[in-house]
Amino acid sequence: MAMMTKRLISKMDTMSFDINAVLANAIKRGLTEYKNQLFSPTKRADWLKPQHASILKTIVESFNYPQLQPEGVQLFLDIFATFERWGLWSDYITVSEEAIRLDLPVEQLAYLHTNLGHMHHLNRNFIDSLHSLELSLQLVEEHQPNELLGLIHHRLMNTYIGLDKPEIAQEHGLQALALLGDAPSKTRASAYDSLGRIYTRLGNVALAEKRFQDALSLWATQKDYTHMARSYINLGYLFLGEDKLVEAQKCFESALKALGDLSNILDEVNARNGLGIVHYKMKDYDSAVTVFREAANTLERELGDNVGWYALRGMLIHNVGNALLAKGDFQLALVILNRSKTFWQQANDNLQMANTIGTIAEAYQADEAWETAVATYDEALTVLANFPNHPWANRLKDNFSKAKKTCAEQLEPLKAA
Repeated sequence: MAMMTKRLISKMDTMSFDINAVLANAIKRGLTEYKNQLFSPTKRADWLKPQHASILKTIVESFNYPQLQPEGVQLFLDIFATFERWGLWSDYITVSEEAIRLDLPVEQLAYLHTNLGHMHHLNRNFIDSLHSLELSLQLVEEHQPNELLGLIHHRLMNTYIGLDKPEIAQEHGLQALALLGDAPSKTRASAYDSLGRIYTRLGNVALAEKRFQDALSLWATQKDYTHMARSYINLGYLFLGEDKLVEAQKCFESALKALGDLSNILDEVNARNGLGIVHYKMKDYDSAVTVFREAANTLERELGDNVGWYALRGMLIHNVGNALLAKGDFQLALVILNRSKTFWQQANDNLQMANTIGTIAEAYQADEAWETAVATYDEALTVLANFPNHPWANRLKDNFSKAKKTCAEQLEPLKAA
């Protein structure tokens, strides 16, 4: 009996070993198949977007087998740009947090932290983004090539843009360019684009436009149409700020043309939002409402029952409400603008929330609800007090303070009566 038990255990051990080998081989085949499909020279990866969860599941399963970890992690790094374009940031973050716990070469680990930092930035988790990027910098500062160091400084630049610290962001951007040298690269083009955003924020319009144009030239040589579209969008918003509406419209239309039929809903919606603002500034409010609503509905359809993308949703819904206000539809504008306020709260963007609160006050003012308007302007001004050195915040303070005074003056005769 004892001998039979030993033989049974021996067979079970062999079976267990064989099952593990079979599973490992199946996962390896899955990695290879997804790699071939995602990076096929003849077929775009977008047809695999519905299978994104299965792709990540296969990659995570590879982490359980030391012999498969290098291949699994490399595929995960390679799909970063695709998942970023698809807007699947939270999914990528979840897997990244598993991957960084593996025993990996320094360079792979540094890229994982760098990509994780970027996804946190896109999700507006700026403190988590800084933490990941600073870890990456510590890993590679003395031992890795300038290309990777340049990428990390570029990502730090973007995070400091998100934190509204343009001077620190500029330092990292210039450091990125110095590390990257003069050779054309996607990182260099992206650094130009981010510097354009910084100079826009700092009010240096001429230099901002030059950097966006520099980026567009490089994107053309790199044939990167996603990032080309983003630079067109950023340049379009720069022109909007200068009331160069024809130039802005051309930029947003060029962005949509560059995107073509790419599965890139976020950039498409951003470009359409820009076109809506062009209509608004041209006082074509009906067209503006239509374009903003179509963009917002497209985004909601893409999201389905999922959550996220709060900043983009807040912007689109705010613009619908603002255009309705311009049309004179005050009550519907109030409903829409309060939805936008909620999205800004979820996005943790208090400056944009203050702008929306002030616009709600404008709707009350237009509807001659003077007392409510004064209280709502006060709410906006209280939030804006947290941004003492921000140019746009200061303009909003001036506008809302004057509007509040006008509403208060309307109340004086009522109080006297």
